[in-house]
Parts: sequence; C-alpha cells; structure tokens
Amino acid sequence: MKIPKNKALELIDEKISQFEKVLDNATYNNRYGEDYKLAYYGTETLLTELFSKEEAMNFRSSVSSRFAFIGGKIDYAKELKDYKDHVNKCIVQLKVYRERIQNFWGTGELDTATKSTIVPFVSMSFDETDQDINQYVTGILKALQINFETGERYSKDSIPQKVQSRILNSDIFIIIFIRRDKIESGGYTTPSWLLKELGIAQGARKDVIAWVEEGIKDIAGLNYEKEVIYYERNNVKKIKKEDN
Repeated sequence: MKIPKNKALELIDEKISQFEKVLDNATYNNRYGEDYKLAYYGTETLLTELFSKEEAMNFRSSVSSRFAFIGGKIDYAKELKDYKDHVNKCIVQLKVYRERIQNFWGTGELDTATKSTIVPFVSMSFDETDQDINQYVTGILKALQINFETGERYSKDSIPQKVQSRILNSDIFIIIFIRRDKIESGGYTTPSWLLKELGIAQGARKDVIAWVEEGIKDIAGLNYEKEVIYYERNNVKKIKKEDN
C-alpha cells in the first residue's frame, strides 16, 4: 500500500483528535466505550498499515494499563484517573509516530508493504548506559521497516573479521558517536574502536550517516561526510542536522 506523507499525517492527527475527545468527555461510566474503541482499535489498524503488525503490538504494549482489584470498595476516582492516564499515553505515543513521519518520511509516497532492500550497518556502543540513543536510532529504522546489521562486543584492540565483513557488505554505514572521557581543555573523547569502524567504512567508500553527541571533539574526517546529526543525551529528540 502506498500512502503519501501528508495523508499519513492526516490519519495520525485524526486519531489524536479522537483520543482528545475521549479524554475531554471521560467519566467513570463511559470508560472504554464506543468512542474509545473506535480510537484505540482504529489506531492499531492504522499503525499496521503505516508500519507493521509488530509496531501495532509495540503501541499496545507501551500504552497498556495495569488493573488490580482485590475485593473491597471500588475507588472510582482512581479508576477514572488510571483510564485518563492510559488515554494520555495513547495521545503521546501517537505524537511520537507523527514526529517520525514528519522528520523521516519523504515528501512522496512510501511503500509500507515492502521492506527496504538497503541494509545499513549500525556502529554503536554496547554499554548499558548508551542504550537510550541506540534504541532511538534503531527504532527509526524499524519504523521504516529497514533491516540492519550491527557489530558485537569485542576487544577494543582489534575489530573481528566478521564485523569488518558486515561493514564491507553493508549498503550504508550509520555510526552513533557517544561521549566518553572528559578532555581537560574542553569537550569529550569518543571510543577509539568507533573511529576504527568509521575508518573501515570510509576506506570502502561507504556513504556515512553520523550521529554525534554534543561536546565530542576532533572526530577525524567526519566533516567530509554528507550527513552529520548532532544530538543531546538528555533530549535525544532535539537534534541538529548539518549538511556538508
């Protein structure tokens, strides 16, 4: 199915409006009524069409409410509050999808039924503290139904041959630079093995998309790349794109 970007945004906005109406009219007695069902199940269907069934399931998981009732008197006020919180989660999540479409879909039509044949290699840190930015970047690829390869944990002294092969066999190289040690003169370093993986990609003349955490200094050769995106760790959605 081919869906134009503007149409996709229109459909997302329609679902946001439906949930906002549900929230404005919410009472204990009309919780999970027909208007809610139209908004909620319509959203799951829409996300399946725009992205995938897996993405619709991710939506369900991210907005699900936990119910616990162990006899006794019903707390009507709390149950209504929980319901409103759930509806608010739906609205927030839809706004996240809207941002993805707005920022990363082309102005033409996107074939959402066919996965991309382009397979990028994503160079990233595997430290637990860096999973937020990793999940954000790979989440964009998943939303666009783009399969990708990654490396693995290994000695920082050398890059395994199979990781090198993945880089060489990829169609495009995406690298996520993260800050490490603070430099006395100002700024931060980035792991040397990320630079080594970048060097392999550059040597193979791969197109490079670089995500760079604000404050990193002296990344050799990066200014020659076509796509450099700077981000802030505490606000990963606040990005600055630099076209060279």
